[in-house]
Amino acid sequence: MKEEKWLLRKSSGSKSKYKVKGDYADGKVSDLNLLDELPIRESVKTSHSFLDTSLVKKWLNNYIDQDFDFVYAEFIKRIQPKYLDEYKECIFWYAEPKANVSFDEEGNVYGKFMGKAVKLPNSISSKFYVDPATNLLKKIPDHQFKREKITYKDY
Repeated sequence: MKEEKWLLRKSSGSKSKYKVKGDYADGKVSDLNLLDELPIRESVKTSHSFLDTSLVKKWLNNYIDQDFDFVYAEFIKRIQPKYLDEYKECIFWYAEPKANVSFDEEGNVYGKFMGKAVKLPNSISSKFYVDPATNLLKKIPDHQFKREKITYKDY
């Protein structure tokens, strides 16, 4: 059986071009005892983890036209347990929930942003929505990704 990989990964904060070449011992001052200058007690700072979720968007492409309850259950299995509380809703960064989805007469898909109906996609990363009638994961139609050009004459 193929091992399922995690959908979240740590993003690297340093690039190899910023690394300093050379040996650490070359710049070390050996005749000073720096341990005496260290503080006796220092507080431990907590921080949020920032993970790369771009794999979620790629993974969702494999589950188009499938029941969203099944898709969400699979998604939860593929998140590391230590990040589950913080990232269990990140699937909705890429897929509009069915409670927010509506359609117009022309077949355009609308979602909600700050309580108002907006034509999807409302961000660059969102490409999917959950159909409220069938509960299937759907991709936003390609014609909605094309934006009208705004010229100075429009103002």
